[in-house]
Amino acid sequence: MRSLYRIVILLLFTNLFFMLHSTGNISKYINQKYSFLSYSMIYVLFFLTIVEGIRWYFASKKNEIEHQHNCDCHHGHDHHHHHHGRGEGIEKKFTKKKLKRILGYTFVLIPAISGVVLPVATLDSQLVDAKGFSFPALEDGNDKYGTHQVLNPDMSKFMNQGDFQDLVHKESKSYVGKNNIALTDKDFLVGLEVIYNFPGTFAGKTITMKGFSYNGPGLQPNQLFLLRFGIIHCVADSGAFGMLIQFPNNIHIPNDQWYQVTGTMDTVFYQPMKMKIPVLKVTSYKAIPKPNDPYVYRNSLN
Repeated sequence: MRSLYRIVILLLFTNLFFMLHSTGNISKYINQKYSFLSYSMIYVLFFLTIVEGIRWYFASKKNEIEHQHNCDCHHGHDHHHHHHGRGEGIEKKFTKKKLKRILGYTFVLIPAISGVVLPVATLDSQLVDAKGFSFPALEDGNDKYGTHQVLNPDMSKFMNQGDFQDLVHKESKSYVGKNNIALTDKDFLVGLEVIYNFPGTFAGKTITMKGFSYNGPGLQPNQLFLLRFGIIHCVADSGAFGMLIQFPNNIHIPNDQWYQVTGTMDTVFYQPMKMKIPVLKVTSYKAIPKPNDPYVYRNSLN
């Protein structure tokens, strides 16, 4: 019976990984450069299902033969043993063990079933509000793994300082020589990190970017944040990355509206974060439909 449970569990997890890839929802959980790992799990789990199925088949055959043999050996003999108290104890122990096993299998089945049945939610401004719009510099510096990232996709959290400096200087070479920079889905996180590390270098340059609107705390009537949820490795290290944008006149744009904006780079002191941050002074903007994949990914560490 346990083998049968294992077969069902393996089939459900095989189906879960297959559905995540066939629908494209896998991109909402991990960086796509790691997708081959989860894709390979479809074949691994399916292979294990076949192996477990073969084991279950031969075990069933063996039990059937043993049962037939026992029936032949005891044919014509009628034995009655009355061990009432002992029998109840064994039965109670067996029932308790069986209940624990059923509960264990049930807990394993929950993610396999819910991952397929429940809809995949897209992260939006509600999550930013729920987690609290803050900045790593304001949090406990002794717990660098306990912070969540906003605005700046800071790769220094994932490598030593020397390697990080080499990385950001290398990546800056693609941007510092340009007067007009478009942050695309492919290089959104890389470009942002370069801008946040060298804000003075990009002062006065033209930047084009797109994202969803977020009316963060302490903003002027002509300001809001334009954000994208980004995944560096997996959803556990995702963050709301983007920039403060400033319009020439007061404007009201609700949260989660998608826009493409173009403007000139500058810096401004943002009181809630108690520090200077880059600001994009908007020269033109337009509403755009929500992208098919609203997330952006850290596609390279080179």
